[in-house]
Amino acid sequence: MTFSTRLRAATWSDHSSAERTTFLDDLTRGRLTVAAHAALTAQHYLVYQVLEEAAAHWSGDPVAGGFHDGALTRLPALAEDLAFLLGPDWRDALTPVAATAEYTARLREIAFTWPGGYVAHHYNRYLGDLSGGQYVARALTRAYGLSGDGLRFYAFDGIADLTASKDAYRARLDGAPWYAVEQDRIIDEVKLAYRLNTDLFADLGRVHPNPFPPEVVAQIMRHMNGDHAADSLLICQAALPEPARPDATAAVMSGMDHRGIEFQAVIKGVETPIRVPFAEELTERAQVRVEVTRLYREACALLGLPAR
Repeated sequence: MTFSTRLRAATWSDHSSAERTTFLDDLTRGRLTVAAHAALTAQHYLVYQVLEEAAAHWSGDPVAGGFHDGALTRLPALAEDLAFLLGPDWRDALTPVAATAEYTARLREIAFTWPGGYVAHHYNRYLGDLSGGQYVARALTRAYGLSGDGLRFYAFDGIADLTASKDAYRARLDGAPWYAVEQDRIIDEVKLAYRLNTDLFADLGRVHPNPFPPEVVAQIMRHMNGDHAADSLLICQAALPEPARPDATAAVMSGMDHRGIEFQAVIKGVETPIRVPFAEELTERAQVRVEVTRLYREACALLGLPAR
């Protein structure tokens, strides 16, 4: 088994755990605000600041120096993203969460003195950026309407073929003159890097929680469908074009997020999904009642019915 294959197999569960974090799932599904994306970008800046300083340190090394080139450098793109997301004072946001502080301290500890340790963290970050990072970029584009600006971190404009670049990276891993004991040490360090990334997501999740996790949405749905089914129908009728409003005869709430509420309406006997946007993004549960009441009263006014 080649070293790159062994490394991938030995760290697969760690990789999967990092990908399944609640914060990253909520972010890529658009359940958080753009501020959460900016916060992650700021933490990335702090990590890459140290990692790319280490890359410069090893640039002349015959083994470690071969893993980095200018096309991989992320720090300028991260600075552009932060300037777009936060404005000219973006450096004020560069305060590490606890996991980032631990992460950068570990990099300072080993990435300038141990070539294999540096490569372990380099592999964890840049191979991830070239692979799963591309999925994250597409998801953020869909979720927050970003395109280019704000997502330059994920764009490797200097690499024409990402797959070929990853294959070449793995070939360098396989060709590195590391004996089995050193390979084991590097694998352990990659596993630590995954753990640090997972902890970083967890810390950000505490700072930027999803205000409407599944259990909260389920409670709101039970209340709406148990006590306000008639209101749901009126909101759905008002959301339809005028000629189709009488065709909607029933509706139940089916979901929501911070941007809007979803219903399953019966229109001419056919179940039809309807999504009604909120007037603004909601950040806490107490706002839901206010916003749904507004939708109900506006629906009554549009339909010519008295509101209670």
